[in-house]
Amino acid sequence: MSERKLDELVEASVTAHRERDLEGRLTPLAEWWDLAPAALDDLFQRQLLTREIERVLDPQGRSATVKAVLARIGGAY
Repeated sequence: MSERKLDELVEASVTAHRERDLEGRLTPLAEWWDLAPAALDDLFQRQLLTREIERVLDPQGRSATVKAVLARIGGAY
């Protein structure tokens, strides 16, 4: 995988948005299966940092993931 493609994948992966299949289940990007363990570790660390930044910036202290889950279970956020 090229460095640019890896950067694009990691950047897309730090957001709370996840694709869903026709039955509504979350589906990981196919490229995730090609990531080396070190790249997965880096991705995880970036996701943690992004969620922390989101919580700090949100008046209610909620990350985008929390907002997405609340919206999914009833729109209450």
